Amino acid sequence: MGYRTLVVKRRVEEIPPHQLARFLEVQERFRQWATEWYKSGFKTPMPEQNPLKYFAKELKYAMKLIPVNGLKNGIWKVPLPFDAEMRLDKNAGDNSRGVLVDLVESRDGKQKEKAIKIRKWSGERGNTIVIRLRRTEIKWIEERLREGAQLKFALAWMGKRRNSNIATFNVALIFYREVTPYQPKRLLVVDVNALHNGIVIATIEEDKVLQKGILRPDLGRIGRSEREIARLDSLCSTKGGAYCRKAVETKSRLWRLWRQWSIEAVKKIVKLAVQYRAAVVVDEPMDESIRGLKKGDRVKSNVKKYLNVGRLVKRLRELAEWHGVPYAELRLYSTICPRCGAKMEELPNRRMRCQCGFEAQRDEVPIHWAQKRFREILPPFFHRDALRSTPLSTFYLT
Repeated sequence: MGYRTLVVKRRVEEIPPHQLARFLEVQERFRQWATEWYKSGFKTPMPEQNPLKYFAKELKYAMKLIPVNGLKNGIWKVPLPFDAEMRLDKNAGDNSRGVLVDLVESRDGKQKEKAIKIRKWSGERGNTIVIRLRRTEIKWIEERLREGAQLKFALAWMGKRRNSNIATFNVALIFYREVTPYQPKRLLVVDVNALHNGIVIATIEEDKVLQKGILRPDLGRIGRSEREIARLDSLCSTKGGAYCRKAVETKSRLWRLWRQWSIEAVKKIVKLAVQYRAAVVVDEPMDESIRGLKKGDRVKSNVKKYLNVGRLVKRLRELAEWHGVPYAELRLYSTICPRCGAKMEELPNRRMRCQCGFEAQRDEVPIHWAQKRFREILPPFFHRDALRSTPLSTFYLT
């Protein structure tokens, strides 16, 4: 089963103030109950009154699909979970589920805006939050429907954007479709390191490298944006006003630039995997090593931002599963020699050299490890489901 998620974000100013205040109250009450439920080992009694009773029931269902990633500062910041449905035809009925994605184009001859209608959240009849869908969001939904997907359920929450004080109202629509992973004949190795070094990919079959390349972001454009942000932040601190707004806008553009690059990179990787009937094997740096680099002095402060590879890997995992591409995350070494197993010396320009004579670019060493372990890595894809990706990331429960 493959899952994909559309997160619809709106500024809180777009939600009527009385609904926003009530939503925050319900969200806080539900998180308090959910936190106690979590701490008790899921033994705390279910709420007896709606809307908490409704959300508790939906949360138990959602947890079958969403892994639990624990408390943050002592609180389980769980979104409000909803059952959901779509309406594509004006003659279709309404099953009164918590979230209705209404894509009916017209009614009674009048043009009608497509929207998400959020119901059951307040425990009061008729208190519906309506979010009008944008053209890009409608296009994304229609593409999933053409692929045979169905709307499974929805999540809603209010929070702040990452690294920003801007509050947003968010709705996540989770779509799924049945898909059977194919049996791979090859491995597509993906080395994910600091993003400014690019993503090295190679398709291998035994000792043969059938395809190899590197996917790089536009560092020139990114650098110009970062310098402009630094300039605007400096002016914001002294003059405020318009400079602060421009700084926020430029940061948003930079974030969208990174996001679009990661989306396109992931699409290329999955397309290659399907073309070569290969399993995607990601050599992702260990969480502990990444955290150490971020906190330590070995890496310059202006480089540390390029170590945030988790979201790209999550996107790749999700898209691979959606297309039935076998997927696994394995540790393939970049500093240990694949020939003799000794620790290698790092030369200038990111080259690694071993005393046994082996030498390669650091980002290509994992490819040699995958070749060496080809007969060990490939067979498990035929015999177990453990290498299939987790249906949904824990992002929505943080």
